[in-house]
Amino acid sequence: MGGASGAEAAPHTGTTIVAVSYDGGVVIGADSRVSTGVYVSNRASDKITPLTDAVWLLRSGSAADTQLVADYVRWFTEQHSLELQSSPSVQSVANLVMQMNYANKSLIGAMIVAGWDPAEGGQVWGCPIGGTLVREGGTTDGSGS
Repeated sequence: MGGASGAEAAPHTGTTIVAVSYDGGVVIGADSRVSTGVYVSNRASDKITPLTDAVWLLRSGSAADTQLVADYVRWFTEQHSLELQSSPSVQSVANLVMQMNYANKSLIGAMIVAGWDPAEGGQVWGCPIGGTLVREGGTTDGSGS
C-alpha cells in the first residue's frame, strides 16, 4: 500500500485560528503548534494575543511578523486609550491591525481581531494577508483552515 503509517507520517503543519461572535461576546480558539516545514519547533505557542482588556488578536503565518504587529498595535492602542480616556472600540483596534498589515506588504500573516465593546457588542474582524478588513459573524483563517 502507498502512504506512510502513523509513525512515519509527517506531522500536520499549518495554523488554524477561529472566532465567532454572539450576543454576549466572542468565542475564540487556535491550535498551539509552531512548525518549520515538517518540523514542529514548539508544541505550546500562544497564538491568541490580548491587545486590550476586551480585544484579542488571533495570529497565523510568520510568528515574528504577527507578534510585531501585535506589539505595535498594543502600544498604539494604549496611546489611543490615554487620549480618549476610555477603551477604544473593537473596530478602531481592528483598523490599526489592518493599517499595519496593509502598510507592510512584506509581512506574512493572516489575523483575526475579536472582542467586545459597549457600542457594538461582540465583533469579529478578518484581516487576511495584504491588509483587507472585513467584519464577519464568524471566521477561520490560517494555513491549516
